[in-house]
Amino acid sequence: MSITATITAVGPKALSDRDPMVILFDDSATAALRQVAVIQRFLDQAAQRKLSLAAGDTLTIDEATYTITAVGALANANLQSIGHVTLMFAPQPKDGGLANALYLSPAVRPRVVVGSTLDYRPAK
Repeated sequence: MSITATITAVGPKALSDRDPMVILFDDSATAALRQVAVIQRFLDQAAQRKLSLAAGDTLTIDEATYTITAVGALANANLQSIGHVTLMFAPQPKDGGLANALYLSPAVRPRVVVGSTLDYRPAK
């Protein structure tokens, strides 16, 4: 079963060609966060609150499918409660990396625009 979200806004400082990340929040993001974040709206908020991702699960952004290689310690709780997670299109650092990140492979950040869809697909 997959859980789908749609991108509703992209902050003016959200995406940089130098950074391999996308910071996601839901509609509860403050005005300051909206400047640096991509806003996602889950189609089924009850399913969002139960979403639990693990290494080996997949995330499809529009037509590009990524394998989740690591999940930070806070990623699932924040994704469930406020739609917040950082998508890292890079290998997880040896020090553990960001506690709120999903590390994705391949390490190529896709184009993300208003209207893009995110399909979270737990393997379970």
